[in-house]
Parts: sequence; C-alpha cells; structure tokens
Amino acid sequence: MTRLFISLYLGLLATLFIFMVAAHLINTYLYVDIENIIKAENFAAEITLLQELDSHVTLQRRQELIDVIADKNQVIISPVAFDSIPSHIQKALENQLTWFDDDEYDYFTAFSPAQYYQIEENEAHQLLKIDETVGDAIFIALICFVASGCFIWLFGLHRKLKRLESTLVDISQGNLSARASTLKRFQVGRLNVCLNTMAEQMESLLGSHKQLTHVIAHEFRSPLFRMQMILEMLVTAKRDNMMAHVQGLEDEIFCLEDLVEELLSYAKMERAELKLQLEQVNIADFSHNLQEKLLIECKASLQWHNHLDNESNILLDKSLTERAITNLVKNADKYGESEIYVCINKIDDSIVVCVEDNGSGIPASQQKAIFEAFHQVSGVSQNTGFGLGLTIVKEIAQLHGGTIIVTDSEYGGAKFVLMLPLKH
Repeated sequence: MTRLFISLYLGLLATLFIFMVAAHLINTYLYVDIENIIKAENFAAEITLLQELDSHVTLQRRQELIDVIADKNQVIISPVAFDSIPSHIQKALENQLTWFDDDEYDYFTAFSPAQYYQIEENEAHQLLKIDETVGDAIFIALICFVASGCFIWLFGLHRKLKRLESTLVDISQGNLSARASTLKRFQVGRLNVCLNTMAEQMESLLGSHKQLTHVIAHEFRSPLFRMQMILEMLVTAKRDNMMAHVQGLEDEIFCLEDLVEELLSYAKMERAELKLQLEQVNIADFSHNLQEKLLIECKASLQWHNHLDNESNILLDKSLTERAITNLVKNADKYGESEIYVCINKIDDSIVVCVEDNGSGIPASQQKAIFEAFHQVSGVSQNTGFGLGLTIVKEIAQLHGGTIIVTDSEYGGAKFVLMLPLKH
C-alpha cells in the first residue's frame, strides 16, 4: 500500500512537470510565439525612434543611445556582419527591423546604410538576476503547494485504502465477520459498501454450505442406517416377510431420491444457474391439470378455486410455477390436518396463489425464518421434510420478481400467498 501511495504521488508530480513542458513547447512551436512577437515589436519601436534621431547625432552619440537601449532591455547589443547572420534570418530582416527567437540570437537592422546588430541576454544584469530569483521562488512555491495538496489528498486516500486492505486481509484469513467502516470520512466511493456486501454474501454462502454439508450428513445417515437394518433383516427373514422388507427398502430409496432432488434444486438456484424458460400457457388448463395431479398425491381434502379467465394465455415458466405451487400444497398436506384450500387469482399484472390449511399454523416468531434453508418449525411432530421446500419457493418467486409471504389462515393453519408478476 505504501508503494502504491508513493507511485501515485510521484506520478502526479511527474504529470504536472510534463504538462508544463508540453505547454511551453506547444506555445513556442505549434502556435504563434506571442511573447517573442511582443518583445520584437517593443524593440522595433525603440529602433525606429533611434533612426529618426540618427541624422541629428554623432556616431559616438548613436553608440551611447544603443548602449542605453541595451541596458534598459537587459541585453548586450553587438554589431555583426550580414554574412554571419543565418540565411533564414537574413531573409526575415529584409522585411522587418527585428528578429526574436528562443533558440537563436536575436537580431535587428537600423540606419542607412543598413547596419546589423546581434542581441544576447545580459545574464550579469541585476534585474535579470532578481527576475530569475523571483521566478525560481514562484516555481518552487508552486511545486511545493501542489505537492503539499497532493500529499494531503493522497495521504487521506492512503489511510482509507489501508483500512480497506486491513479488512480484506482479515477476510482472507478467515474472519468473515470483518467489515469496512461506512463512516463518511473513511469511504472510498461505494467501495466500502460493495466490500461489505460481498463479505456478507460470502459469509452467508459459506455458512449455507457448511449447513448444507451438515444436513446432507444428517439426512443421509438416517435412511442409509435404515436400509442397512432392512438388508440385515432380509438375510434372516422368512419368505412371507421378504416383500415387506423389500417395500421398506424401496421407500428408503425413494426418500433418498427426493432428498437428492431437493438438494440439487436448491444448489442450482443458489448459484443462479436457473433461468426462466418462458412460454405461452393457458392458465385455466394449467390450473386444472395441476389440480388433478395434486388431488391424487394429497392425503387431505383439496379444495381448489380458480378465478382465472378460461381463455387467458399468459407468459410464464410452467415448470417452475408448477414446482412452487406443488411445494406449497404438499407442505400444507404434510403439516395441516384434513383440509387444504387453494385459490388462484389474477390481480393487476400478477398471478396470486393462496394456499391455506386447517392445521396448527406457524408461530409468528418463526414465520420469517421458515423461508431460510434447512429451517424446520420447532415443536411440530410431523417434521419429516428436509427444510428446503419453502426455500425453493422463495427462490422461484424472486427469480420471477415476485414475493412469497406467510400469515395466519382463517381456517386455523398457515396461509401462504405467492405473487408472480406476469411477463410481457
């Protein structure tokens, strides 16, 4: 982190320096050099005045005036032969009195016959020394000011990133409860919030996987133990009792198949592998077929009320919708008493399915928790499930952009309301 801070700091200073150099080069070579043009025009005005006085003064006085001009402009003026002047400057001086350039000597022509002079900066001049000192001081002050501002800003960023780095190190070392501070002075954009969200999801996912491993071990142990006992009894069983033992073995195999199917469905939904397979479905036919199927599978009396238009075709995932309703009805059949009430309505742009039973219901303190994976209602003797059915219903509802809630039923048991928005 320290190396990142130093590299950012030095990079910012280098960028500033490069910008200043580039600005100077662009101003000098790609555009008109205004500074030199202004200097040349000012100097030309002085030379023009000197030429006007030339016919009224002696040669010695002319030289004295030239020396005054040189001193006032902090330069050294020396007469030169025309042939010693670079050719491109010779051509320029044919049309103008002065030539100023950053990279070469400056020149001017005056008097009749024409005399040519070379101009160079007088580095020993006191004003230039003061100007150079002031310029250096301003430049150093600018660099220090920018450097200080950048240091303060980057140091603050460094502290924030250092805290985030510490949180990430804690998470990488197994402390999944570590969280980044969300105080405003420690925030780096939305990075803190996103990091905390990621950590929470990781903690939830790993916790779910640990719980899944525990449940798998627990749930598989019981049927496997019973199968082992049945096989041992088959060895010594009489012929008349063999079919009963075989039937028991078959039931345990079906139990394992159901468990594996539930676990695979849950794992697929949790990893977001499941995608909606939308198709045009006649909702009346869909409801009727599902009712016929569940009438056969349920032990309790099933009262089915369909308030949908028989001609209504809607776009939905038939398989997942059937799975969600089936889970709710079988849950009511398992934990209810003798009656199951199913009502399907279309409200606005949603299909609303209500499933109720006349059982003992679900305590209010556990109504939110029952949708969590592997949760089973405490104090219920019929707890023979795996604690995944309602979790899968919740995942299907969320996949559709819908909701599932549970309340107390007027029949004495639980009332589940599944709402699935229609797709267009």
